[in-house]
Amino acid sequence: AARTGSALSGARARLLELDGVRDVFVASVPTADSADEVPSPWVAVTRSGGASWDSLEAQVQAVLGELPLEAAGDPFEGRADDSPEASGGPSAGGVEAEIEEVLLHRVRPSVQADGGDVELLRWEASTGEVVLRLKGACRGCPQSAVTLQETILRALQHFVPQVRSVSAEEEQLDPDAASDPYADIPWVHDGKPDPESIRALAAGGTPFFSTFAGMKVEGPRLRRVQFISRCELAGRKPAHIFVSCPDCKARRTIEDPQDILRADKGNTTGNAAVVI
Repeated sequence: AARTGSALSGARARLLELDGVRDVFVASVPTADSADEVPSPWVAVTRSGGASWDSLEAQVQAVLGELPLEAAGDPFEGRADDSPEASGGPSAGGVEAEIEEVLLHRVRPSVQADGGDVELLRWEASTGEVVLRLKGACRGCPQSAVTLQETILRALQHFVPQVRSVSAEEEQLDPDAASDPYADIPWVHDGKPDPESIRALAAGGTPFFSTFAGMKVEGPRLRRVQFISRCELAGRKPAHIFVSCPDCKARRTIEDPQDILRADKGNTTGNAAVVI
């Protein structure tokens, strides 16, 4: 059931009062010519250090469940057209204003429909680079790099020829993340050649996964895997492990690593291998 944008905005204060909630992001509904083009508003809740989603989820759902449903035939209820979100933020001149316009009307609606959002951090006129921050479901999404280059860059270059490249700036880690057992883990894959250990893991029953959906790592594909690095969770339960390779510049995301370690899903080794 859809909630109104105004109802979600009103719930932000209530959600922030919950123990363990650090921030609440409410996505705006962009301007559209018809109701069919308007994605439903959504909300992203960020927990504070040390808090577990296991205890927070029910409380968040209870608050959201008390919100009024969206009135039929009035998809723009509670949205002021002159608000900063609806107008693309503070007024900016020249190319930057054009970039904001394209993001607002050509990029954000489709990204928001998948539960994400994008924010313009800066426009580098000297290099033609657009620097963005991916938010919501885009953060940690394995397809975010494809979205950035194939969708966002193409749209910007089509409407703003001055744009030459687009990049996403990494968010600063929470200062308390090191002591937070549920914090996401950035992992530098400094892979060392060790095919023998890789074969031993496979022979011992360690399941092999891929960051590419639908790809099975077995047979000839598994034999091509030569380099390995090891990330020890040591009791931590991150929602994501963000993997970067300094050699090939690859960036991948392991989502919900606890899920691939579950014994009730057939993993009896306590280990898992992810091929990037």
